[in-house]
This record gives sequence, structure tokens and C-alpha cells, in this order.
Amino acid sequence: MVTAVPETAIGMARLRPAASRRAPMVAAALDDEQALARARAWAADAVPDEVVDAVRVRSVLYRPDDSCTLRYLVRLSPSGQERILLVEVPRAANEVVIHPFPADPGLPTLRRALDRDLMRQVLGRVVPGTGGDRGVGRCAVDVVHHPREGRCVLRYRLSAGAGGPGELRHPVVFGKVYSDNSAGATASALRTLRRGLAGLPYRAGIVVPEPLAVVPSLRLVLTEAVPGRPLLPELVKALRTPGEFSPASDPEMSSALRSAGRTAAAVHACSAVGAHVPVRDLAGEVAATERHITLLEPVWPEAAARLRPAVTRALEMTGGHPLPTASAGWPLAPVLAHGDFTPGQVLLDGSGGVGLVDVDTLCVAEPALDVGRFLAYLHVTGIRRSRSAWPALADMTALLLESYLAARVDARPSANAQRLFLERTAACHGLALGRIGASACRQLKDDRLAAVVAVLDAGSAWMRSLAG
Repeated sequence: MVTAVPETAIGMARLRPAASRRAPMVAAALDDEQALARARAWAADAVPDEVVDAVRVRSVLYRPDDSCTLRYLVRLSPSGQERILLVEVPRAANEVVIHPFPADPGLPTLRRALDRDLMRQVLGRVVPGTGGDRGVGRCAVDVVHHPREGRCVLRYRLSAGAGGPGELRHPVVFGKVYSDNSAGATASALRTLRRGLAGLPYRAGIVVPEPLAVVPSLRLVLTEAVPGRPLLPELVKALRTPGEFSPASDPEMSSALRSAGRTAAAVHACSAVGAHVPVRDLAGEVAATERHITLLEPVWPEAAARLRPAVTRALEMTGGHPLPTASAGWPLAPVLAHGDFTPGQVLLDGSGGVGLVDVDTLCVAEPALDVGRFLAYLHVTGIRRSRSAWPALADMTALLLESYLAARVDARPSANAQRLFLERTAACHGLALGRIGASACRQLKDDRLAAVVAVLDAGSAWMRSLAG
């Protein structure tokens, strides 16, 4: 049994004070009283008929140059409305800049992509089955996910207009707005994966959203909606007895894990011939992880020191094959891979259907990249839920890997190949943990960093038990 290190023994719960000591302007932006004063100054000019009742500091992203972006969730009175303010804290002693959402300087087209009247016309013209400009009667827009950098996911809910066919083929459309011109590449990745899954000699049953349109002027890709929700993270967080799990006692969790393993196997069985996607290898992943950790050293040297073994262990687990080639054979030969395969990317509809989303990271890589990353997120989620979750997580890991290997009907791995696959998976697992930990530092999330360190300190006992 693996025993996680208690948070109090990790010595990592000092992210915010360390950042504040280094950057006084960041400290001021994080301070509740100063945040309230700053929000009230904004409201006096922007919404003079309202008064700011309360402010909560949310979604911090600390940068290596000691600048910072964060969000204030502001409650207004007498309307009772809540507003989100995007706060840019510069490195030097310049003025802090506040942008009321959806004004986001990192996403210059987001405001227009959220304009219901504009998007009613745009969607009517570009989404198949709407019937043109007058084909959409109403367009409601929801923000699904607005990360701190680079993109924003939107949901458009449409009703038929008088000038359309009367029934919309796509009453719900998802959109992703980018900071750059990545929308076209995302549409291409979706088509590549859909084509690959359709070409499998067996019925995979994995649904990948169809790209409906790209709107270059808005840096926007539009896709169809697929059924389901990311059930697996919910199930892990809701474990009633974190130390216990068995497929017989928790059929819903078992089904979710088997679906995830089968999904990864189906993607990896797709042909990568002609796929115009990036190529990633373990050497590049090691270098990138090392860069992420090195950037932490000036602010959080202790955290960097605790995360760096992730890189060292990954190199130790390469099995002497740091740069596999296409001729290396399974499991070293690169395959089509998701690139950011986590429990949150697998949608389950409760009836056995599986959807796979966020494929803009599609790449060619060895299979262990996806599986190791998935397990890293699974383990961190479980340990954040409870430090006593390791026995359950070990059983979940075994079921996921068993399902993945059983579904790789194109590979038929030998016992030696399976052992090598586990070693490579452990290496990618460690590298993913290093990056999750570095991200936790930049977001000033002590509990997530503590969970990452606990998983790292557990080593690869989960892998050794599976390998026998």
C-alpha cells in the first residue's frame, strides 16, 4: 500500500506569500480590501447607478516576469448582478488595468463572438441546415470555459427563424475562440480523427464532434454538439469511501474507466498517414517539463526542487529508448494521439456512448503520452479528494490499463512489450505531474501542488504492482 505524504509535511503551502513578497503589486491585487476598493473605483465610472457589495478574487495566473492576471467576481447592488472583471497586473509600477468581461485583451474577437445579434446572422450563414441569414430566430450564448490564456469555449443555443427550414439540424453549436489563427488547425484535427476512427476495421463507437465551420474574422471554429458529460472526474470526486473500489461494487465507475481505455486505444489505432499534426517525442516532453519547472525557481525554489524528480524519474523509466522511431514496433512506434488526454475530455452519456472533445492538441506520439497523462490527472484528482485514495486509485489504474491493452486489437502486445509500455507510461505520468505541479504554482493553488507532490512521492508503485 502506498502512503501519501501529508500536506503539512510537504512544506508547499506558501505559494501566495512567496509571490506577494516578490511582487508587491500582485500582493495588492490579491488583497481583499484593495480588490474591493479597485472594483468600486471601476463601478463608479462604468456603472454609476450600481454599488459594489462584494468582491471575490478568482482565477489567478502568475507569470515568470512577475506580472499577473486574475479575475474579480463582483456583486452589484441594487441589481444583484454579478460581473467578472479581468485584472492585468503589470510587472513594473504602472497602473493596474481592468477589463470588464467579455473585453479580454488576449482574445480580441471574443466580444463579437458573444454578440447574440451578430452571431445569429453568422451562424445562419455558415452552419449547415439553418437556411441562411433568416434561418435562425434567436441565438443564446453561454460561456462554457474561459481559461486564463489562449481560448474560450462557447455554446450557442439556436431556435428556428421564419426564413429557415423550420427545424434546425444543429440547435446547439459549440464554438471555440482563439487568441491566434488556430481555428482552422482545430477543424483539420477534428476531420483527421473522425476519418481515422471511421477507417478502423471494427466499430469503435467513439463520437468526435464534426467541424461545422471556421470563421477566420472571429478566430472561431464551430462544431456540432455531442452527447454526454465528463463523468469520470465527478465520480472520482464523489467517492464515498476513497480507500475502496472494485468493479463489482461500482459499475458506473468501472464502465467509465473501461470507456476511457477503449477510447484511447481507438485513437491510437487510427492511421496517422497524411495527418498534418505536430510530432511529439519523449525527449521534447522532458525538455518542455524542465523549462516549466525552471521558471518556478526564482519564486518557489522549494516547489521546483520537489517537482524536478519527475524529470529525473522519467529519464530513468525510458527503457533505453528515449527517441523511438516508426520502425521500433509496439509500444514505441508513434501513433495518432490526442495529446491532452485527461478524464475531462471523455464524455459519457450513461448508455454506453462515448464522446471525445478538445482534439486541438492532436499529434503523433508514442501511446504512453496519452495514457500517462490521463493517469496523472486521475491520480491527482483522487488524492485531492482524499489522501487515503491510493488503494482505490491503484485498482482504477489497473482497470484502465487492462481495458486499454485489451482494446488494442491492432497491437497484440507480448508480455515484454506490455512491461515496456508500463515503463514508458510511468515516464509520461511523471512528466505530466511535473507540468500539473508547475501550473498549480502559477495559479497559486496550494492544494493541487500538495496533491501532485504526494503522487510524485508515491513513485511508480502503481506501475510495479501491475507489472508483477
